Amino acid sequence: MTITQPEHAIDLARRALAREDLGRLDYFRALQEAVQSGLQQRDIARALQITQSAVSQALTRAASRGVQAIPEGFSGASPFEIAERYAAGDIDRDEMIRQLSAWPYVKAPDHTEQLSREWKAILPPNPPGTFDEVGEAFDKGLIDGDAYDIILDASEDAPDSP
Repeated sequence: MTITQPEHAIDLARRALAREDLGRLDYFRALQEAVQSGLQQRDIARALQITQSAVSQALTRAASRGVQAIPEGFSGASPFEIAERYAAGDIDRDEMIRQLSAWPYVKAPDHTEQLSREWKAILPPNPPGTFDEVGEAFDKGLIDGDAYDIILDASEDAPDSP
């Protein structure tokens, strides 16, 4: 029983971290939606009982983080966010697998030529939305290995080898 207690504590911490990140994303999206619906920042601030400056700063952070609307049929705006929603308990495992299997992944750039010229090449990060986000979710413990394998098998745009 003692062996599972640390694992349970880690699971709780992982869930709390996912909720914290998702809470911030949801807050940013709600502010963006309020502005897009025509509300002024001062009116939003008054309704939330915060300063207009706080609203402005949050909107700036949302823009710099590239916060986007969630596509229809998905619970997150990226594969990693969908995995976070699962880890936070917002969606169940089957739904997470369904969404990540159906995600329209962005093809990662091929750096073969650059690597053949420069063996110590510093490669730019992959663009958002690649299958690498599923790998990152697995690496961070947001999804399990069996789920990763199912998603990998189901995805047309996943890399040929994990």
